[in-house]
Amino acid sequence: MTLVVIGDYSVNLFTLFSILQLSLSIFIISILILAVHLSKKWSKSTLPGVGKISEERLPKISIILPTWNEEKVIEAKLEDVENQEYPNHLLDVIIIDSASSDSTIPIVRKWLSKKDFREGEKYRIIQEDSRRGKSYSINRAFDEADADSQILMMSDVDCRLAEGALLMIANRFSDESIGAVTGRQILLNIGQNRKASEEGSYRDFFSMMRIAESRFSSTPIFHGECSAYRRDAISDHKLVENSNADDSQMAVSVIRSGYRAIYDPEITFYEVAPPDGRASKIQKVRRAQGLIRHFWRNRDMIFHRRFGNFRKVMTLEFTLHIVLPIAMVLGFIAGFSHIGLLINEFGFQYKSVYSFPSIDKLMLFSDLLVILLLSSGILGIPLPGSRLSITFFNYMITLFKAQILILSGHSLHQWQQVSAVRDILAEFDKNS
Repeated sequence: MTLVVIGDYSVNLFTLFSILQLSLSIFIISILILAVHLSKKWSKSTLPGVGKISEERLPKISIILPTWNEEKVIEAKLEDVENQEYPNHLLDVIIIDSASSDSTIPIVRKWLSKKDFREGEKYRIIQEDSRRGKSYSINRAFDEADADSQILMMSDVDCRLAEGALLMIANRFSDESIGAVTGRQILLNIGQNRKASEEGSYRDFFSMMRIAESRFSSTPIFHGECSAYRRDAISDHKLVENSNADDSQMAVSVIRSGYRAIYDPEITFYEVAPPDGRASKIQKVRRAQGLIRHFWRNRDMIFHRRFGNFRKVMTLEFTLHIVLPIAMVLGFIAGFSHIGLLINEFGFQYKSVYSFPSIDKLMLFSDLLVILLLSSGILGIPLPGSRLSITFFNYMITLFKAQILILSGHSLHQWQQVSAVRDILAEFDKNS
């Protein structure tokens, strides 16, 4: 047996790695079980009821459309906003462009002319002289939003709002306790391929968590594709501009101001899932980095009593996004080290397994089960639990990569556009 000497003691490395792996496995499984349990428990609460507001009481909304080289989809986005049934005099639409090098702004101006809109009436254009990142653009646009706008809203150019989304958002804000609202994402190409289906699986799981958190207290994770904020709730807050997760940053700012930030599944929007592994990686790592910074920056909310039930939500999300990825990677290192030591000691003679201590046999069979589930998920074999396993594994790896990038000083706040998504969305817009 392979031994390592620690002080006056000799430790069996097999047992050491087995105990480490077992401890990490119990921790990871316990957190996941707790997350499912709390989601079910919190879901028993209900969101505040909402009634239909008369047109006289509708709030003015400023909608911010951040752009950077969006010539393929900008015109359809403008049509998307224009098709919303909301009074023209109560809408202030700001297209803020981060120094696009394509025809984004000329297309906007041509569209305004075609619709007989004068620039500066309902639609305004802000052109930045250099690209500083989305958070910088949002800060500037919120500062320059119409002074009469009670609601400040963000909507990404590569998403499409469902019919009546603006009216539903306005109705939600009739409840004075609500300071921020986001909606439910529907993937346009969820059945396109296995990667897109995986994306749908991941988002469905986390959507359930957002609903539960909102019913229980508030959710700290928002969708920037469709997110709206009560102006009074964010008047004293600014986005951290060398970061990202601007949507979630604002949601937590709202909570710090004493309001609720909720996910309403009845408010829907449409988005295209990345069609391949590379496109998915670009998008997910960027978002993951933003969320990790977001939770680390707001870790004090876990301990302050004034945040009430939200402390529990924040503790769970902090654990899921920061602690769990590290535990999983350490667990895999311990597992592969354990297997390597066994092979080195006994070779591939399967009969020798019977002589292993119980804990070694338990962890070896656990390792083989995990490898089987992940392999099945990668190969698309319909083994029960394989799809969920590979989805969870990929997300944990994404979060861990994002943590490494942060520690190495590599910031993704100047977002890298996923051009494949724009191509698919442009085709969808053409055919819809």
